[in-house]
Amino acid sequence: MSTSSATGRRRSANRQYSAEEQALNQISKEAESRLAAKRAARAEARDIRIKEIERQQKEEEERQRRQEEDGDKNRDILSSRRGSDDSSHSTSTIDDMEGPREMKDIARELKGKLREMDEKYKKAMMTNALLDNEKQSLVYRAELLKDQMEELEETLVEIQREAKQKNREVEMQKRDMKTLEFEHNNLKMQLEVKDKLIQESGLVILSTAEGSYTLEKCTSVHNTSPVPALGSLLISVEAADILDKAGDGSLDDKIKKFAEERNVLTKEIKKLQAELEEETSKREHSSPKVPQINGPEMQLYEVQREASKQIHEYKLKLQKAEQDITNLEGTVTRLDSQVKRYKTDAEESEKLEDELKTEKRKLQRELREAQNYVEELTNSNKHMQKRLEKMKQARNALVNQ
Repeated sequence: MSTSSATGRRRSANRQYSAEEQALNQISKEAESRLAAKRAARAEARDIRIKEIERQQKEEEERQRRQEEDGDKNRDILSSRRGSDDSSHSTSTIDDMEGPREMKDIARELKGKLREMDEKYKKAMMTNALLDNEKQSLVYRAELLKDQMEELEETLVEIQREAKQKNREVEMQKRDMKTLEFEHNNLKMQLEVKDKLIQESGLVILSTAEGSYTLEKCTSVHNTSPVPALGSLLISVEAADILDKAGDGSLDDKIKKFAEERNVLTKEIKKLQAELEEETSKREHSSPKVPQINGPEMQLYEVQREASKQIHEYKLKLQKAEQDITNLEGTVTRLDSQVKRYKTDAEESEKLEDELKTEKRKLQRELREAQNYVEELTNSNKHMQKRLEKMKQARNALVNQ
């Protein structure tokens, strides 16, 4: 009964586990879809950011090109003005001629610095874009690791719950084992009490040599040995004396012998009754009253009286034998049913004990496997947390740079 309840609990637990696994699969699918949407949004934002950087670079190049064109125009204007000034101001000094050259050198240096700044700006923008990409990648990996850690935590919680369930089942099996041991000890005590009662009551036990359901006579009537094997019979001392007087043989043969003797006695009684009735009818026909004589008729009367007395005794013996046979048959039937019931109970108890031992070993093995799996998940969780901390430190270092 406990095994059927245990299998029912196991089936319900399996159904619950399958439903929880489906829910976890649904949650993981939704998380993957959200991550895919986030990745797509990040890729789109990255493309937009790169296009914006390219547009700004183009605008900057266009602005620089316009500035250069404006500078060339200004230089042309200055050169034209300088030609006119040379014709009008031929008396300029060497210092006045070196002024425009210094301006050109300064403009050239400024252009070189501007180009360098543009290149540095472009490199900085590219580096910023790369760092942003790395940052997004690290953030994605961090979120992925976080999701994995959450899944591992959920799995750990599920395994811990399963381990608790297994522990409860093991405790229930232990309680069942204790109950069976208590019942076993109780049955042993009952058997010991029964043996003592048999010995104190002055009863004896007749058992077969082969352990079958047929019964054999004991070698000693006053046998005080323990309860024998299968096929035993508990009778009184008087019944044992009657069976001893019946001679050797099995109980079945002795009962058949008693039945044959009863049949023979019944036939003799019927025969004597018939003779008595015949003689009585003759006497009634011959004389209505019993004559008061001392001849052969008186002897015949005495013989009839003795025959009637013997018939009465035979009837009493026959009734007693029939009662003994009936008692023996009832005792045999009752003890056979008790033996069968005890044998069935013993087989069921042994079978149930074997099943409980097998179930206990199985549960202990599953508990050890669950504990090992929980330990592996705990170590993996610690490793993932360390990696996540390292990634957080690397991200903070990149942000600080």
